Amino acid sequence: MTRQQSSNSILMVQPTNFELNVQAVADNYFMNKPDDKIDVPQMALKEFTNYYNAIKSKGVDIQLFKPADGVETPDCLFPNNWFSTHSKEEMDQESNKETLCLYPMCHLNRRLERRPNIIEFLKSRYPADQLNLVDLTESEKDGIYLEGTGSFVLDRVNRNAYICISQRSHKTLAMEWAQKMGYNLVSFTSVDAHGKVIYHTNVIMAICSKFAVICLDSVEDVVEKQNLISTLSKTHTIIDITKEQVNNFCGNVIEVVGSENKKYLVASTTAWNAFTEKQQEQINQLVDGVIAEDIPTIQSVGGGGIRCMIAELF
Repeated sequence: MTRQQSSNSILMVQPTNFELNVQAVADNYFMNKPDDKIDVPQMALKEFTNYYNAIKSKGVDIQLFKPADGVETPDCLFPNNWFSTHSKEEMDQESNKETLCLYPMCHLNRRLERRPNIIEFLKSRYPADQLNLVDLTESEKDGIYLEGTGSFVLDRVNRNAYICISQRSHKTLAMEWAQKMGYNLVSFTSVDAHGKVIYHTNVIMAICSKFAVICLDSVEDVVEKQNLISTLSKTHTIIDITKEQVNNFCGNVIEVVGSENKKYLVASTTAWNAFTEKQQEQINQLVDGVIAEDIPTIQSVGGGGIRCMIAELF
């Protein structure tokens, strides 16, 4: 088997007691206090369910978890931050093992999202002697964080790991991860329209099989920007988005594989409508379809988009 950029199998976690995460709001500038008149948990559950059904209807295998342990984890529907999986083909290891990574999370209530039953499920997908576990969670004790495929945007085929450095994306730990995983690390700094550091790379960037979405305007360092363009353009068509499009979650998209190996771009309605007509035409030529649903409550209150709701299983 050759390396695959996108997966036919994903994991999603149903939101329970979804609300504004007051611990995370300090450095996630996409989060907003909800209107008191809105039933936020119910709206989030409805939006989540609609998206789950839309993705599943395309033949994507979804492992769905519904937390019922009473532990308060308002951001549990964003599982991509605390783990990632990697096939032995992607790892290119002589040991011929699959890899599961567990990541250190910045905020206390987000660490509780690492539920034992989900971790056991992830481990159970492989025979014990064929699993390589990379557990980085101990670095939380030292105040060092690296939040999964929120911090990393991975080109799995070419093994390039893109990361914008922030409080939640520690450069030294990212370098250690890249060395362990056999990835080339491409690090940079990214800022929003107000000059504030972008907290997660997947806010401004996404990599699909044939194209990459990125907000080059958010990268102010000329050398870093040129390195990004040079590295990405070797293997992908670059779709350059504006900071305003970032605010509309155009960078927070993901490609999944449905039935008959068809590739779909998954984007919120907000994001898809914010792409220009030319960009939409480009994307439609490079995927087999687009799955777009409306998730305004999740985006506004949770500060995350559809990409954050999907954890790929390889």
